[in-house]
Amino acid sequence: KMIWLIEISIILVTAILVTHARKVYSLSFVKVFWISGLMLGFLREYALSEIMKIYSYGDFHITFFGLPLIYTLFWTNIAYIGLTWSNNFLEREYLKAKPFDYHLPLIFLTMVLISFFFEALLSQYGLLIWNVDSSAKLWGNTPILAPFAYGWTSVLFIKSLKLLSKEPQQNWQVLVLKLSLVQPLVVMILAGLLLLSNLAIILVLS
Repeated sequence: KMIWLIEISIILVTAILVTHARKVYSLSFVKVFWISGLMLGFLREYALSEIMKIYSYGDFHITFFGLPLIYTLFWTNIAYIGLTWSNNFLEREYLKAKPFDYHLPLIFLTMVLISFFFEALLSQYGLLIWNVDSSAKLWGNTPILAPFAYGWTSVLFIKSLKLLSKEPQQNWQVLVLKLSLVQPLVVMILAGLLLLSNLAIILVLS
């Protein structure tokens, strides 16, 4: 029952965040953000679980091509939360901010904090099994790499959104297409950063 509750909760949170984003931004922003985010979520999970074998899944009920459906929503949701919190804290909009700003570090930190809660929840019910070669653990089988996986994912996604949305008066369909096409590159960069992060963790803690 708890697994069903986790999955349904993520879907309900998505509806709440979409409603918020539509009020704060626009319907076009919602379409751009969540459609490209779905692409990111699917490619990320496929790359990390099926290709790199960094982790495997437990008994999720709602799946999409063998991947937990909540992960196609979860990464987009927390990226939006990070963006919103950083905007509110700094009192300015990241998508209109100067290139060098404090938003991305704040988004990264927000993701780290979220990872502590969510990873502990998944670990408790055996829904995520990490296969990372590292003796440094946060708890159970959860490696120190986990918070970095959250942080890099959202930072790269938000950064790609900003870079590709610079052109004024873009049709939202064009922006969705551009962002969706760039997500494989985002996932490749993410994979590289995770490998480097894990190597750095091993070297520092060895």
